[in-house]
Amino acid sequence: MAKTKPTSDEIRGWFTSLSNWGRWGKEDQMGTLNLITPEKRMGAFGLVKKGRSVTLSRPIVAENSIDARVPPQQYTIESGEGWESTPEKMETTNRSASEYIGMVPHGFVITHVDSLSHIYLGSQMYNGWPAHKVLTRGGATVESIDLLKDGVITRGVLLDMPTLKGVDYMQPGEALYPEDLEAAEQRFNVKVQSGDALFIRTGNWERRNALGPENPHEVGSAGMQAACLPWIKSKDIAVLGGDMASDVIPSGYEDIPMPIHQVMVPVMGCWLIDNCNFEGLAAVCKEEGRYEFLAIITPLRLATATGAPANPIAVF
Repeated sequence: MAKTKPTSDEIRGWFTSLSNWGRWGKEDQMGTLNLITPEKRMGAFGLVKKGRSVTLSRPIVAENSIDARVPPQQYTIESGEGWESTPEKMETTNRSASEYIGMVPHGFVITHVDSLSHIYLGSQMYNGWPAHKVLTRGGATVESIDLLKDGVITRGVLLDMPTLKGVDYMQPGEALYPEDLEAAEQRFNVKVQSGDALFIRTGNWERRNALGPENPHEVGSAGMQAACLPWIKSKDIAVLGGDMASDVIPSGYEDIPMPIHQVMVPVMGCWLIDNCNFEGLAAVCKEEGRYEFLAIITPLRLATATGAPANPIAVF
């Protein structure tokens, strides 16, 4: 059966029909994180049975790669080289190593959280806040990543699409539809619920490891088709995490290049985690025989940034 691809006009209609603007008050900046109640957190803690943890993050490596618009930088400003040949220095100097680190979190390389100030709907961000609240000098004065300073703690769910499809990883440009997400729920005996952190594995990280870096704008990447947006809205998730940008690339729409981002962030107010590494998580889920877990997400506390690197953790 052919899967239904929405038109550009239908997607534009979702800018209104899928909106959460005003749902938690006209001054709200948290968006779907409002769905993570104390009761939701306590229920998530109940999923911890063994104390087994696994990272959902890629390592940050300071190297040039075709998929990095601005490669991460790491400069050692004091190293351990040569200490053995200068014993007199070792006796008189405080011994240490240090480095400078710089990076652009957004893009296709670094595991990062997008704040709600990252993507705009016209000249507005989520809930009607004006785009000019993000300043050239000073950064995001509203809806910055620092709103997550206390961390995001909730139930996490993994939908493991390569395992569902019987492949090592999905192919560039291969799209997921609501039917695929529902099939994954059934296969892995899990239901996505309100306030969840939903993680969708396509195998983009595993493909990069196997074949090397690729430019997604040139070769494409696996991800969700825009048709998934109403399904996601119906689930009322708090966070969406993907192992690339969550969007299938190319999207199939010249005028809407990244509909998942363009609807979920400024319209739904849903926080996104891009470029995760689900290889270890998929293995642990298989070993444990369950695809739900405690999810802990703590991006760097950058006071006025539109996103930040993060090392999400799943605990079983």
